[in-house]
Amino acid sequence: MTKLAHSFSALKMYENCPQRYYRQRIKKDVKDVGSAASKEGERVHKALERRLGEGMPLPKDMKQYEKLCAMLESKSGDLTVEEQLCLNYNLDPVSWFDKDAFFRVMTDVMIMKGDTAVYIDWKNGKRNIDYFQLDSTAANIFQHFPEINEVKTTLVWLKTMQTDSQTYTREDHYNKLWGDIYGRVALVEESLEKDEWPAKPSGLCGWCPAQTSCDSAKI
Repeated sequence: MTKLAHSFSALKMYENCPQRYYRQRIKKDVKDVGSAASKEGERVHKALERRLGEGMPLPKDMKQYEKLCAMLESKSGDLTVEEQLCLNYNLDPVSWFDKDAFFRVMTDVMIMKGDTAVYIDWKNGKRNIDYFQLDSTAANIFQHFPEINEVKTTLVWLKTMQTDSQTYTREDHYNKLWGDIYGRVALVEESLEKDEWPAKPSGLCGWCPAQTSCDSAKI
């Protein structure tokens, strides 16, 4: 059976609609070219990455984020941006495109100090909390950095500057986090084994790249 590389976004795509997952990630006969909103989000992410990673000034229309960047820089510890973390099926760290890649996460901002990691994820859209992203990232950080015993995570909604945070400890959360991840992965791999990818029509159909060739699309 084909081995799949999983991620938070890929698992969410499957949960929203297995048929879209199949068309986009297995059959690969459609491609998501992105919307105007997603492209704007990418532009903001890139500007923040360059500001924190390279010291490049923010564009004029993003100056409101300067205080946030300065606050993160003032924190003691080692700050990194856009760090790629990938694990194989044995949960050993591997390179991003390793043939045995099992689970990938990319951190917008991470600050490491002692046995604590701080993880920040930028959100440019409407506030819609999904703690599974924080859960899965914390699980990966624990696995990559055995010296880390606590992970503090925060979603930052850039349009409103609201935040949603979760703190995880290795002792209390590690097994539960991976249990949830494996449970979600098992559903995808069951679909792969049975070759069953049912469509799940919803309000998301209008943004699906397969909408015009899907008989179940709700448009």
